[in-house]
Amino acid sequence: MTTRYLTKPVSTLRKSFTMDDMKGTTGIVPEDKCANTHATGDKIESVELRLNEDDVNGRSVELTSKKDSYVLMRDCNASTRLTAQHYLWKDLLGYLIHPDIPTGFDDLKIADVATGNGIWLHDVSRSKSTSAELHGFDISLDQVGPKAWLPANIRMHIWNIFDEPPPQFIGYFDIVHVRLITVVVKNNDPQPVLANLAKLLKPGGYLQWDEVDTISSSIKTVPGVSGSSLNKLYSQLKGNNTRDDTWVTLIEKSRVHTTDCHFSWKYRLTEILDENGFTGSLLYTYEYGHGLARLWNDIYVSTWKEFANNVLKTPRMSEDLERKGMEEARNGAAIMTPKLVWVTRKE
Repeated sequence: MTTRYLTKPVSTLRKSFTMDDMKGTTGIVPEDKCANTHATGDKIESVELRLNEDDVNGRSVELTSKKDSYVLMRDCNASTRLTAQHYLWKDLLGYLIHPDIPTGFDDLKIADVATGNGIWLHDVSRSKSTSAELHGFDISLDQVGPKAWLPANIRMHIWNIFDEPPPQFIGYFDIVHVRLITVVVKNNDPQPVLANLAKLLKPGGYLQWDEVDTISSSIKTVPGVSGSSLNKLYSQLKGNNTRDDTWVTLIEKSRVHTTDCHFSWKYRLTEILDENGFTGSLLYTYEYGHGLARLWNDIYVSTWKEFANNVLKTPRMSEDLERKGMEEARNGAAIMTPKLVWVTRKE
């Protein structure tokens, strides 16, 4: 089979290939502007992109992402959900950065991993001096605005959390923040992710890791109201609905884990942190009351809807389940999920 090597200007490459076209490829990013594509027949095997920070609308492409396995959406509705979700988290926690983490120096360097649309960094930037460096990392920056509209001290970078961090950021940050990456953790083992997060931190730097307690979640209702449809859709989102073979088959085909044992690492994370180069690890648990239950419930239904559209792809079944679930919510039922925050310091 013939092997072809193609050399094109970056602008031509970007018009010729999309990320969907290059799923499953790997790449590295040196500094000069060119792109080499290694193809066998019509199959792209690897892509070496050479871009600088201004080549992708002000976004730094440190490493070419591997296949994007994100199971939710990145459209305007998804970004709106991320923004609303951020402010609910902030209201519940009462902080952006945990008060145990020192932040009172001007040249603070902060990383937000799995930054999404960057809302957490935007909020942090309002209370930090312009000399502070705020860096967002994600496998996709489709939800982030252009560089010209970002605060001067925010920089965004494409990075796959399972790849080696860009060399210029190893041992660079005082604080690394990560939130809601449960779906990223593979084989019930957070250590590969943790190892790369640790590499970003300076010795003595702090990690703040925020998650939802999917195992302790429940459906709360006022007396006499059913929550069965909400329970079913949330079970689909968590990937543990074993009472409906149709859904289980779809979830398995989408390669989403199907039992709560996939999430049990959260109950061991404090010990895992202390056994892997961190010290003084503490877990904080937060629960919201019934007053905000409907707001949180709608966030989870919205998240499930993205999952259903992007992964399950059974619109009639999903529309019916959403209709029934939201009827239950209007009558007085809600998904209730505690929040977990780990704070730890790198040795």
